[in-house]
Amino acid sequence: MVVKMYNLDVAMRVMRNLHKEADLCLQNKCYIAALILYGSVLESLLLCMCFVYPEKVRKTQVYKKRKNKSKRKRDIFLEFTLNDLINIADELKWFPMQDKIDDISIFRDWVKWVQETRNLIHPARWLKPDPYFGNIHREIQDFSKRKFKRYVEISEETVSRMADLLGQIVEHSLAKKIKYEQNGRKY
Repeated sequence: MVVKMYNLDVAMRVMRNLHKEADLCLQNKCYIAALILYGSVLESLLLCMCFVYPEKVRKTQVYKKRKNKSKRKRDIFLEFTLNDLINIADELKWFPMQDKIDDISIFRDWVKWVQETRNLIHPARWLKPDPYFGNIHREIQDFSKRKFKRYVEISEETVSRMADLLGQIVEHSLAKKIKYEQNGRKY
């Protein structure tokens, strides 16, 4: 069986470009665009992790379900939704989803925040209750710049923390691989 290798370099370039755009939007007070873009950065981060760890991803329940539903034989990773990617990250323990952050809420809440505010691209999201946060849609309808800025800062903080955590996972894996190879063993 030939395994399709995804182009990690291109995926990482896309992620960096999205992150730059999100930061520019924040600096220029384009808060709705920044929220949406930080959600795309999150999606890009998680997709890159799938490209780095394809064997682990293929063992997840999310992958198995998606594969069974897919008409494609290859490139199934490209069919993952952001929700799928979050569930894969949770299943593979890439994030401490139940850890308390700043005595405010658990990590999962921050991740879901980025996901749900990314969905503001859809006009209906402004009008109906949020599946995870309930009546946050009423809060978001208040077009207060100060409030929106804080929402964007929450998304930016979350994405930055996630990038750091994922970077640590990759660094740990690389260090482990180098150690194994130095000892004359295959990783």
